[in-house]
Amino acid sequence: MTPRKPAESSKDMLTTEKLMQTFRMPRELVAALREESNRKGLDLTALVIKLLHGYLTHFGLPEAATALLEADRAALRMDRDVYALHLYFQRALQLREKGPGFDGPGKGKKGR
Repeated sequence: MTPRKPAESSKDMLTTEKLMQTFRMPRELVAALREESNRKGLDLTALVIKLLHGYLTHFGLPEAATALLEADRAALRMDRDVYALHLYFQRALQLREKGPGFDGPGKGKKGR
C-alpha cells in the first residue's frame, strides 16, 4: 500500500478516511473532555478532532493571519505548544492592564 501524501493545506487536512487510534489519558482529563463535549452537543470523538485540528490550523483563522503567526513563531523559535502558551500569556498581560472583556462586542461604541 502506498503511503498517503500529507495534506497541503488545512482545508485538505480532514478527509472522510478515518483511522482508529487509542490514547491513554488520565481519567480526569477524559471526564473534563466529556463534559465539554456534552456542553457543546458534540460526541467526544468530534470534540477531540475539532480541538486537534484547530491546534494544527490556528483554529480556522484566515490564511493571512496564520502566515503572520507562523512567521512570528518561527522568528521566536518556539514549538507550536510553547507558542500557544506565549499567546495566552500575552493576552493575560493585556487583561491585567485593561480588565476582562476590554475588547468584547460593544466595548468600543460611543454614545448611550
